[in-house]
Amino acid sequence: MMKKGKTAGIFAAAALAACMLGGCANALQDGTRALENGQYEEARDIFETAAEQEDGEKSAEAYRGLGMAYYEMEEYGSAMEAFQTALDRGAGQTVQIYNLMGICAMNVADYESALEYFQSGLALADTESEGETDTDLIREMRYNEIVCCERTADWESAKQKAAEYLQDYPGDEAVEKEAEFLETR
Repeated sequence: MMKKGKTAGIFAAAALAACMLGGCANALQDGTRALENGQYEEARDIFETAAEQEDGEKSAEAYRGLGMAYYEMEEYGSAMEAFQTALDRGAGQTVQIYNLMGICAMNVADYESALEYFQSGLALADTESEGETDTDLIREMRYNEIVCCERTADWESAKQKAAEYLQDYPGDEAVEKEAEFLETR
């Protein structure tokens, strides 16, 4: 899974850019700065207030920031709800947000939802131009697909996904071991 520091940095940069382009209120900028500085509780409080006071795109961005703050505090159920609200309110669908939602779902043992989020993110990545999506992120999501299939006891899908993964990423010892394990199922 992606390291939290890298995830926070990627999100914070994207959120700050979105705020600057959209002319967001200072609250969203303050919340983004708090995220960048690792002040997750402060960021949560700022984004909660902004989400209640803002509407439209600003509200969606506030919920996205709120989701990131909850994610960093390892409050995965709350993070997933905030990310979904962000999407419902019009936040841009990104591979990164679907990955985060998938990780959150895995952390609350909702592997069916996690698999749907990862698949949505991968489908979105397929529509992007080459080089737009972080290849490590795609690899991580594909690995997590295998894990989700295993956790839901969908052995055939797990075998298929492991074989496809190894075609694209040969020599990954962890997945090679998983593929061996899956052959016993």
